[in-house]
Amino acid sequence: MSKTKSSQHKRISNSQNVKSPTGQKNLLPKTKLYASLVILIAAFVLYSNTLSHDYALDDAIVITQNEFTQKGIAGIPEIFKYDTFTGFWLKNYPGKTAEQIQEEKKLVAGGRYRPLSLVTFAIELEFFGKNIKDENNKVLYKGNPFVGHLGNLIFYALTSILLYLILARIFPTKENEKWYLSFPFIVSILFLAHPIHTEAVANIKGRDEILTLFGSLGAMWFTLDYLDKKKNIYLILSGICIFLGLLSKEIAIAFLAIIPITAYYFTKHKLSDIFKSTVPLFAGAAIFLLIRGNVLGFSLHKEDIAKEIMNNPFLYASFSEKLATIFYTLWLYIRLLFFPHPLTYDYYPHQIKIIDFSNPGAFLPLILYLFLVIYAICGIWKKKDIPSYSIWFYLLPLSVVSNIFFPVGTFMNERFVFISSIGFCLFLGWLIYHGLKKLIKNPTIYEYSVKIVMIIILSLYSIKTISRNKAWENDLILFTTDVKTSYNSAKSTCSAGGKILEEAQKPYNKENKQIHDSLCLLSIKYLERSLEIYPEYVDALNLLGNAHYEYNFNIVKTLEAYTKVLQLRPYHNVTYGNTKIILNNVIGLLSARMTPNSPEEIIAAIKKLIEVKSDIGEAYHVVGTLYGKYLNKLDSAYYYLAKANEINYPKNADFYRDFGVAAGMNAKYHEALVSFLKAVELDPNDAQTYYNIGVTYQQLGDSPKANAYISKYLELTKK
Repeated sequence: MSKTKSSQHKRISNSQNVKSPTGQKNLLPKTKLYASLVILIAAFVLYSNTLSHDYALDDAIVITQNEFTQKGIAGIPEIFKYDTFTGFWLKNYPGKTAEQIQEEKKLVAGGRYRPLSLVTFAIELEFFGKNIKDENNKVLYKGNPFVGHLGNLIFYALTSILLYLILARIFPTKENEKWYLSFPFIVSILFLAHPIHTEAVANIKGRDEILTLFGSLGAMWFTLDYLDKKKNIYLILSGICIFLGLLSKEIAIAFLAIIPITAYYFTKHKLSDIFKSTVPLFAGAAIFLLIRGNVLGFSLHKEDIAKEIMNNPFLYASFSEKLATIFYTLWLYIRLLFFPHPLTYDYYPHQIKIIDFSNPGAFLPLILYLFLVIYAICGIWKKKDIPSYSIWFYLLPLSVVSNIFFPVGTFMNERFVFISSIGFCLFLGWLIYHGLKKLIKNPTIYEYSVKIVMIIILSLYSIKTISRNKAWENDLILFTTDVKTSYNSAKSTCSAGGKILEEAQKPYNKENKQIHDSLCLLSIKYLERSLEIYPEYVDALNLLGNAHYEYNFNIVKTLEAYTKVLQLRPYHNVTYGNTKIILNNVIGLLSARMTPNSPEEIIAAIKKLIEVKSDIGEAYHVVGTLYGKYLNKLDSAYYYLAKANEINYPKNADFYRDFGVAAGMNAKYHEALVSFLKAVELDPNDAQTYYNIGVTYQQLGDSPKANAYISKYLELTKK
């Protein structure tokens, strides 16, 4: 029986040209150089159109709005000290410490500790950063998107070359075989060109994906070096590489299994040697996990995460529904790998619907993945063939981001299969290289067939990659492009609405009322769609309030949106500040007839706001003023102004003038006098208030003081 298995394994190995790296004649150095140059050139052909792009999407979090990376090299110690997003939140929440931010803003299980890519961004800003300014010449941030995109392109090309060199080492090419028709080159060029990688490469933030693969492949290379040469230096280098890969992104942990599986499948080394080669890999991973745990804590869960659907899309799903939906997303990954269209950056709720196992989209993928797992396990014990190896390479990295073992904050993302796509390319390359060889016995026809198939696939991949890159030019283009695909995503529709609103607010668009208003209406359309999908989405509510105010100063709709935000998040600083600004502008807008709302409508809206947030003094002030100035309801005017006076908030001279008038009209002369005196203290050149003080003193029977203040009034009016 053992003899049969041995001969079978030998037969498979010969047919697939799978031999041990040790002692085998590999590709000639010249052909390796040719292949590497082609990969490098192809990378520039595919992604050179990104070099003129701006920052987009999460680049703000890790570069333009990250306080640590903005410091350049000086910020590197803080990058290593805190969660990856702490620098972003710190810049956007002034007055809080990094420790407070890190504790409050941990949005996914366990947080994020991916400092290495941020270190590269900080170094780039240190040496190549420029001050980016707005239309008013105000410095917004330090940046240089060209260098960032160039860095991604170069790292991606180097990673693809390293993948090729590893495959060329594992699968030696025959001497009479053309290098560009070899299995290693076919797999590597398919990986390089696959359009699903555009998110990782065209988005500068995606460098964490590239670096983690680069470090992990480096660990694989040095592990194979150790197995071949038995020099301990290679063990040290493999441990360092996996550690660097993990510092880029935690998904590198999958290579603790992928690397020994690779050695077990494709080398003839003893299991004891293979196990020994994994020691530095596990040591590097252990050191990383200890550092990560020390920085972020060792718990993978946080209660606040489960309360927000935008950070936990399975919040309201049962366990069965969660599992069913996960397998549906796992099917989508396979579909996108085979047919990468349409692509989008956004798979947030509810772009993907929660389903159960009665849906074929759940139980059929479950059956498919069970088959893949069984085949991969059988491959370990029996065949050790390329298809089973490709399944391991696909499943192991994907398991980390699958949502099966812990939540990752979204249903899925195209960048999540950046590493797993190697498994797909191995399988597709195997179909092309070995499948066609079995079907076509004539060597000449076989070569032509491989060329034709590769030309077709690479042409389609290239067209899609280059065209998809254009969407990543900047936030406006990305959001307005992908919202057409992700129209059922609350995040995508909110992002599109917010970015279009920013465009409407630009000076050159505000000058053209037709363009300005059309942009505002489009923004409102997307934001309302976002709230239709997720009614409690505070970001969309806040932006909707802004959009209504920007469009036609609709105070009522603006305050309705802000009120909902403050009802959901009482301490939402942005909305709280916006609300105060709007309230301070109400009287002026009404006087200038610039709002479509009546005083009665505005009062009703503000009263609803007061029910939710009773500590906003400006709300009482405005209601009181509207009752007195527009509706002549003096009792109501005094009541609300008196309530405002009780609240501790910054009061200006206008408030004290208004309260003084209301108190005086209600025969509360002592209160009126105190208020008027405070008003002239804040605004000593207001003649009318001196007159009001004089009249108030008359009502109190103090004629000398009354005459003095009326004289001051006459003096100021003569000027």
